[in-house]
Amino acid sequence: MKQRLLVLLMLGMLAFSSASQALSEPEAEDMADLTAVFVFLKNNCGYTDMPNEQIHRAILIFAQQNRWDLSNYSSYNMRALGEDSYHDLSGIAIPTPKKCESLATNSLSLLAYAK
Repeated sequence: MKQRLLVLLMLGMLAFSSASQALSEPEAEDMADLTAVFVFLKNNCGYTDMPNEQIHRAILIFAQQNRWDLSNYSSYNMRALGEDSYHDLSGIAIPTPKKCESLATNSLSLLAYAK
């Protein structure tokens, strides 16, 4: 629980901008979903040693790759969006080991860019 909140709080401190338009609601939800994936991996799949700072950088890289302008990031309640995403992910009716395997396969490679 503390780790999940730490990751969500870290995202609340983002300050990044690019030449694109301000962050849209679907983009904010995508960031929250990605955060929820990493939090789920840490809390439910045994990836407890995954550094929060590396997760933070991976999410920033994800936003940069998509050319998202995070200048209005604080206008979204990212904590609530992240918690909703985490609960949605937790509620998917797939056995946890299979869910963990799929999430790890499809998202951990992003952490390699964040080292």
